[in-house]
Amino acid sequence: MTARSSALQLIVRNWPIKLAAMFFAIMLYVAVAAQQPLSQSFSLRLAVAVPPGRTVRAQPTGVTVVVTGKGSEILKLRSFPRAIRKTIPDTFSASVWHAQLQPGDVELPKGIDLQVDIRPRDIEVVLDSATHKDVRIVPRVKVEAESGYVVRGLSITPSLARLTGPEKSLIGIDSVSTLPTVISSVNGPFFRTVPLDTAPLGIVRISPKEVRMAGEVSAIVDRMIVGVPISVAASGFTGFVLAPEHVTVTVRGPESKVNVLTRDSLRVVAHLVGKAGPGGYARLTVTAPPGITARALPDSVSLKRKAGRG
Repeated sequence: MTARSSALQLIVRNWPIKLAAMFFAIMLYVAVAAQQPLSQSFSLRLAVAVPPGRTVRAQPTGVTVVVTGKGSEILKLRSFPRAIRKTIPDTFSASVWHAQLQPGDVELPKGIDLQVDIRPRDIEVVLDSATHKDVRIVPRVKVEAESGYVVRGLSITPSLARLTGPEKSLIGIDSVSTLPTVISSVNGPFFRTVPLDTAPLGIVRISPKEVRMAGEVSAIVDRMIVGVPISVAASGFTGFVLAPEHVTVTVRGPESKVNVLTRDSLRVVAHLVGKAGPGGYARLTVTAPPGITARALPDSVSLKRKAGRG
């Protein structure tokens, strides 16, 4: 038997055992290597979303991300987004946007344990110019009070909105309005957040995008004020006096307004009907503060000739 044949027999002898031993040795090497700390670099693209109507004049190039960790963890990076996404706020109006990238900006698979370093961290994006303009907010809100109540007032906060966009787009915009809104069945103080109507603005951004409406209602009450003097509207009453010269006035309106009324708050005026003389009379009208309805009782008075001097 030659030496070559002996060597061949030695190699193939117990080959299954030898092959298994080699397999386990390779697996042991891979397992040990997977636990060793490794570093790997990736080139990522920087994707910046800009506010509507604005364009990027100078955008930074991509960034380098260096991940460090166990080899078994790095192997999990076979597929992950190769872009870092950042969004410039709609309210931003300057020309240069600065940002600092953080490890959390890299979208790694969940549950992975790696250290992340970004180079460079500080970036800036150059945009076209934008301008500001403050305009008034017009409420398109209808308040429906319950029966027996009346709306006392309606306020809007804030009363101005800030527009941001190209100067040519802001020309001619003097105000913005809320969306048409109905607030119904109101019987007490109320608050409501109402969105602004942004549809007509196009690429122009607005802040805020909603406002707070507030108001209150008051109960409607009736009251009678007695002894209100009557005045005359013209000179046709010469030689005659009114009978009676004072009347009772019924008033109706918000409780807070009605309760403070006095005789001096009302003005009852007599208007001559026909000609002054026997059987003549005057019709009465009442002037009351805004928001108050008033009526004289009676609504007309007789005329009588003044008594002669004794």
